[in-house]
Amino acid sequence: MYCYLYDDFIQGNKRFEKELALIENRLTDLGINGKISRLALFRNAEEMIRDEIDKGVTTVVVLGNDDTVRKVLNVVVESQVVFGMIPLGPKNQLAELLGIPEGVAACDILSARRLETIVIGTVNGRKFITGINVPQFRAEITFEEKFRVFPTSTAELEIRNLVGASNPSEGMLQAVIRADVKRGIFQRSTKEESILPLQSMTIRSEKPIQVFADGEQMEGTRFDISIEPLKMRVITGKNRQFDT
Repeated sequence: MYCYLYDDFIQGNKRFEKELALIENRLTDLGINGKISRLALFRNAEEMIRDEIDKGVTTVVVLGNDDTVRKVLNVVVESQVVFGMIPLGPKNQLAELLGIPEGVAACDILSARRLETIVIGTVNGRKFITGINVPQFRAEITFEEKFRVFPTSTAELEIRNLVGASNPSEGMLQAVIRADVKRGIFQRSTKEESILPLQSMTIRSEKPIQVFADGEQMEGTRFDISIEPLKMRVITGKNRQFDT
């Protein structure tokens, strides 16, 4: 049983009226139409989904973008329902990674129902799917509570989950550190990259730094990053941008 969750930014927006009509007709033709729930300013998305799961929903499909996914990620992972997307509007990095086209074309991807199981990461208790980016930092990093790294110059840190990780279902993230390193008698600066697989890490900084988890900004002096024990079942297209 399917539940389709419409984000508030597409409701009553003339830009999406025609596309929504095409989507609803196509879902009916494919025999995968279901309950429609509409997000609103004063409605909690997680409570809405839990109510539908209690009524028998086994697949939750969001109509929206990456922001929509963040609103429902916790309850989808914890409830172990299947997750799908019909991307609409800007900011749809996750849909691109999953190989899901925008608009009505996504309906056929849902109907084909290619299921993959992926790892979910957490940073200070907040779940993320695609990864984390720290644009500028000079902070201490502890990997697996075994060894520490401290960049001697300002560096960029990227924690990858889907793209670049060895296998999104195996329970490993990938840390990529890019830093300027001076070499040679003329001390010319070159950008060097280090890549480390990991299951957990901690970032500590004397001053507050900005961290972006799935594009959402967080700020603080300590960030604990690890693998979420529960995995997530997602519907993907054949053109997904990761291997399993």
